[in-house]
Amino acid sequence: MYFLQIEIPPSFLERLARDAGMLTEGYVRMERLHYVKDPKLLQLGLWMLEELQNEGRQGKIYCDSLSNMLTMHLLSHYAKVSRGPVQARLAVNPDILYSIDYMKEHLNEELALQELANLANVSLSHFMKLFKQQTGQTPHHYLIRLRIERAKTLICTGEYSLREIADQAGFADQGHFSRMFKRQTGMTPKKYMHEVTANPLPAK
Repeated sequence: MYFLQIEIPPSFLERLARDAGMLTEGYVRMERLHYVKDPKLLQLGLWMLEELQNEGRQGKIYCDSLSNMLTMHLLSHYAKVSRGPVQARLAVNPDILYSIDYMKEHLNEELALQELANLANVSLSHFMKLFKQQTGQTPHHYLIRLRIERAKTLICTGEYSLREIADQAGFADQGHFSRMFKRQTGMTPKKYMHEVTANPLPAK
């Protein structure tokens, strides 16, 4: 099993879509899919991983080409154009971004919504609204997703027990971790760990 997290800024996605003539108005919305078998997407991802492991040895043009090919593949197979005003979606609130960065840096701590709203310098109700507009998720669901991704990363290292991973990823206990992990991924952390162990990345 391979686990590779690739984050693509919406602005980059939409710029390529416009350049390719796929988007003239509205905005791009990616479909949320699980367990997709896509050999081409996997190969592009592995090439990107290889280049990261080689510290960009092939150069910026090669890296940019991989990024463009992967993004165009996603646009061609997994994107839909939503009609309507795009301004609200494209507007980036730096205070919301700061609160997200704060989440990432404090995943193993108990975080309160009011604390995050204070960091964004807005009221709690306005923070909830802005956060949903910018991410498409509530702060709670977004935080759970971040914690699951952190847990996956820790599992892939093979250095921690599930109890240690639950603690480092910020879950209340191992039971809560297992329930949230299965809800997000469709499998238990134990099964995920087993598959990662049974199918490690090829050594370089």
